[in-house]
Amino acid sequence: MRNLFILLLLIPFSNLIFSQTQPIDRVPGELIVQLLPDSNIDGLKRLTMDFPEFDLQSKQLLSKSMHIWLLSFDENPESVDKILPKLRNHPAVVIAQFNHLVSEREVIPNDPSFSALWALKNLGQMNGTAGADIDATFAWDITTSGYTVEGDTIVVSVIDGGIDLSHADLRLWKNSHEIPNNNIDDDGNGYIDDYHGWNSYMNNGNLQQNDHGTHVAGIATARGNNNIGTAGVAFNTHLLPVAGSGTNESVVVISYDYIFTQRKLYNETNGERGAFVVSTNSSFGIDGADPVNYPIWSAMYDSLGSVGILNVASTANRAWDIDINGDVPTSMSNESLISVTNTNNKDELYTSAGWGLESIDLAAPGTSIYSTRQSGQYGYKTGTSMSSPHVSGAIALMYAAADEATIGLYKTNPALIASRFKRYLIASVDTLPSLLGRTVSGGRLNLFKLLQMVQSPPGINVTPGSVELAIAPDNTTQTTLEFTCTGDTPNSFIIAVPDTAAWLALSGYSGTLIPGVPSFINLSIDATGLSEGVYTSSLTVSDGFLNTIIIPVELKVAIGVDAPAYSVSKPGISVWPVPL
Repeated sequence: MRNLFILLLLIPFSNLIFSQTQPIDRVPGELIVQLLPDSNIDGLKRLTMDFPEFDLQSKQLLSKSMHIWLLSFDENPESVDKILPKLRNHPAVVIAQFNHLVSEREVIPNDPSFSALWALKNLGQMNGTAGADIDATFAWDITTSGYTVEGDTIVVSVIDGGIDLSHADLRLWKNSHEIPNNNIDDDGNGYIDDYHGWNSYMNNGNLQQNDHGTHVAGIATARGNNNIGTAGVAFNTHLLPVAGSGTNESVVVISYDYIFTQRKLYNETNGERGAFVVSTNSSFGIDGADPVNYPIWSAMYDSLGSVGILNVASTANRAWDIDINGDVPTSMSNESLISVTNTNNKDELYTSAGWGLESIDLAAPGTSIYSTRQSGQYGYKTGTSMSSPHVSGAIALMYAAADEATIGLYKTNPALIASRFKRYLIASVDTLPSLLGRTVSGGRLNLFKLLQMVQSPPGINVTPGSVELAIAPDNTTQTTLEFTCTGDTPNSFIIAVPDTAAWLALSGYSGTLIPGVPSFINLSIDATGLSEGVYTSSLTVSDGFLNTIIIPVELKVAIGVDAPAYSVSKPGISVWPVPL
């Protein structure tokens, strides 16, 4: 009996302790209440009159259309317990709830030097501008994975002077079919002892230490959440290093060919061998060079793009217009090439960085960037060399965020998805005054917006999805097509009509779509001179993100038809991003 008495005493005491330790998840003394439409203002007055004990006060009308109000009340333990049940039973109230706290979702890794990485999260450190960053911590709430939805190990390849293979903060790719240092090409890929990558200078698998290459690699892929050092943009992605950024062009060709071979082998063996390389990084080049004189280098990008690799390159560390002065590789026009310039921690174009409205796709942070260095160390470097690996890492996370349909299409048509992802990169930037008119995108990389676009892809919808009309000979008729864009991104489109369909015309052949705003184009049919019969054609609609829709058009010409006899109310066709 004594034990039972003690237990009864402890129960309310333990409840008190429990309630005191609960985190506060709401704004104290505030409610959100939806009132019935016909009792808006009067309903508020009735609430205050019917519940004087709560001292209800109107603070703000939150939604005029839905009659939702923010109210305050006199908070105490008794009112907190009683106010919601009483308000919910009031005849003027539809819904009543507390005003809960909402936090921005972001992932802050536990790496001790993360606060030095202003490019990933800028709080104004180093006299910078808060928010002048790529929003990495918000992007990481979407994914930090180093794998696709189908389990492919995502790989970024950095071509540079070398790498510190023993650096504890780098996650190295390993060729599991190769036995290191046995002087045998175990996997038969044409490269002896390429266990961690390739040395294009020496044509062997022995990768020498290099400070620049180690720094660049860490920006893209340094391990995160491992309680040491820093974190890369794609901090769970594997790194394939290739030494081969200097001396002469033949070394560059060898470097790219090694990466091409590994990815091609992966594609051909369904992942049994090779490496799932999705991006390369090249923080080297030739200032003032004309791409016309480097056709083989350029052709390498076409080959890499054909197997699904996007190739990121840093532009010249020169305060000049690349469109005028030239640069290799960043003034090359290859589809798989992404050219990057340098911004500082105030979101300004760095004073010694190239630009080009036609040549340079976007910018990324590259000024005073903290990253891994050789001999297991860390430190700062500045230059466009530091900008491009932010983009290389971003590409890796795109494939981690992509859904099963996108990855499936990528494996059957790798060049298409790689090109589409390039357009996502350009469309998702933060536009900046210093970059408008000086880069293709007019902005700086935003990783969060980029991954949001991958998960909610831009596309187009056309209604109706097919057109079937019937008219009498020598008559005319028309119908209307409605165009809308899917996702949260504006989208452009063009319409192609076969030359053989002279009886078909449109009121417009292109347009730009804004989310939530439809666009209309009239489709006109002219049966003048047409004999009785059935005529078929189609409209091909292509958008700015390489989506394509085919709209069949069928015209029946028959005597005695006074009005369109076929329905045009068939369902619309949508595509985002996988064509139907």
